[in-house]
Amino acid sequence: MNCRMDAARRLANRDAAPSNVAERANRIRLARRGLGRAARLLLAILAAAAHAEAPAKTAPVDYRYFPGLATMDGNWAALKAGSDGKVYVGLACHGCNGHLVFYDSQKDRMIDVGDLTALAGESGSGLGPQSKIHAKFGEGKDGRIYFATHGGWWFDYARFATSEGYPGSHYMAYDPKTGKVQDFGIGPRFEGMNTGAYDPKFNRIYGLTHPRGHFVYYDVATGAKVDKGRINNWDSICRTLGIDDQGNVYGSFGAGRIFQYNPRTDAIRELNARLPVRQKGISLGRDYDKAETAWRVVVWDSESRKFYGVEESASTLFSFNPAAPSEEQVKTLGQMCIPEFALRRDVPYATLSLTIGPDRKLYYAAAGAEFDYVSSKSATASHLITYDLRSGKMQDLGEMRLPDGRPVLGTNSADTGPDGTIYFVGAVGAKEDPSDPGHGGMIQGTPFRLALFIYHPKAN
Repeated sequence: MNCRMDAARRLANRDAAPSNVAERANRIRLARRGLGRAARLLLAILAAAAHAEAPAKTAPVDYRYFPGLATMDGNWAALKAGSDGKVYVGLACHGCNGHLVFYDSQKDRMIDVGDLTALAGESGSGLGPQSKIHAKFGEGKDGRIYFATHGGWWFDYARFATSEGYPGSHYMAYDPKTGKVQDFGIGPRFEGMNTGAYDPKFNRIYGLTHPRGHFVYYDVATGAKVDKGRINNWDSICRTLGIDDQGNVYGSFGAGRIFQYNPRTDAIRELNARLPVRQKGISLGRDYDKAETAWRVVVWDSESRKFYGVEESASTLFSFNPAAPSEEQVKTLGQMCIPEFALRRDVPYATLSLTIGPDRKLYYAAAGAEFDYVSSKSATASHLITYDLRSGKMQDLGEMRLPDGRPVLGTNSADTGPDGTIYFVGAVGAKEDPSDPGHGGMIQGTPFRLALFIYHPKAN
């Protein structure tokens, strides 16, 4: 009897042992699993904290305000770093008078040349004001700075093209030697000039009119004012004319098409090359009337004898070689936007802020949000993007910020000085200044002022 009981007890103990081992093993596994979850959670918290504490990558820029002109509200393309060390800027004021100013980099002084309506001899006329210089400046062989004026607000188009409306764009030249502006008179009647360029080879001011989109020019030597007719629809007027070293003028039109004007034959022809624009589809994050079928900005590179540009629909960077066969004229080089927007539909509209540095790099100020001064989507920092023409490497240098930490909210012009300094003009959040009060408007609740931004590549 006792033997049978001992055997049963041993059997029971034998059966119980594996159960206890399994239970202990299961507890160990659960403990390890809990420790793993805790460790992973701890690591995630530490990583998030490190990311939150890490400062954003920045591209430091210096700046200069435009004293006495705090209420100026925009700048588009009108920026020229002259050979004399002066940086010329066209300041816009919708519904009022725009101004021509320059920054003397050697004396660190900002000079107001004058309001455009007065320079055009139209002060007190009761007509639509000369509100802007909306096109690129050019420097002539005589050292003068050539440009054309533009209107603004157009009386909401109620009196457009009438005797009491906007009188028309003026062709002009500023002489740094005398400090005087010469007015060559009105070019296209009742229309502004929202796109333009100057060619020193043929000594001409070229432009595209607004709103009809006619290709026009002024011959400085002969005084001839020529209108070659309509080249664009209103919704696809490109904002930059490119001029090569032979004096040929190029622009985009229609759905990614390119035209060429030959000054020797005085003829315009359509090229077979196509820009790398994407179909517009649904426009996300931008105005529906903004074009997405043209190039936004192009710059001529005298070394490679090519144009480099950024198109409107996705900020695609491209090269354009007019001398190449048609199928090889345009080549896609990448996407010139903040990396987080790459391949997205809501990439902010391309800016006009592209220039070539002496280091063979393209410098581009990419908007952090849809930027158009008072019509901007948000007060978000712009980034400085570079593209190395030698290596093909694109780099985001980070948020453009002032020495006091304020972000550059957007720019729409760029140029390179003779010493390699890179200049931009755009908006920055305004700080109260009792000696020079006012601001150019509001960007989603943030008051802004226009400023000249200064970037030194060698110092960074």
